[in-house]
Amino acid sequence: MGAAVCAANSEQGLLEIRVKDHREAIGDFSRLTLKLGKIAISPKAGLAIWQVGWRELPPSLQAIDLTKYTGKESATIFKKSIDAGAFDGIQLKLDGIEGIVKKTQRPARVKNVLTPIKLQFSVEPKGKTIIVLDLVVLDMSDHPPRGYELGIKGYELYRNGKLVDKVPPG
Repeated sequence: MGAAVCAANSEQGLLEIRVKDHREAIGDFSRLTLKLGKIAISPKAGLAIWQVGWRELPPSLQAIDLTKYTGKESATIFKKSIDAGAFDGIQLKLDGIEGIVKKTQRPARVKNVLTPIKLQFSVEPKGKTIIVLDLVVLDMSDHPPRGYELGIKGYELYRNGKLVDKVPPG
């Protein structure tokens, strides 16, 4: 029976992770480059909760200009077959953010406030799972000493081409 369990776990499915912007203050920028560090997914704990840790995935791009990915446009930052399984979280880690403001054509500091999000999803054997992370740039300058901040607004989850979950809904 142990061999059957190992064989079932070695089946793979396709995981694709994309990012886009939610259109709050992104219009203030002529360029907003995100330097991608790591993507991490959290396997669902199950009975072996003491063995669970974040699984790191290397991004397929080193950087993206977020101003190019608003509305329905998204950038694919990871697309690979991985071992099938259930997961309950995702995190995007950045190595840096470089922004140029349209009005002044000068660099602007953008604080990274991305945090891990709870997201239950699965990668089915021979299936395709797509996660679109909806990032948002906010202008918090009316709350000194804060300025621009990059966070996460929500996500879309697709399984085999069908939307199965969206936060915020609508």
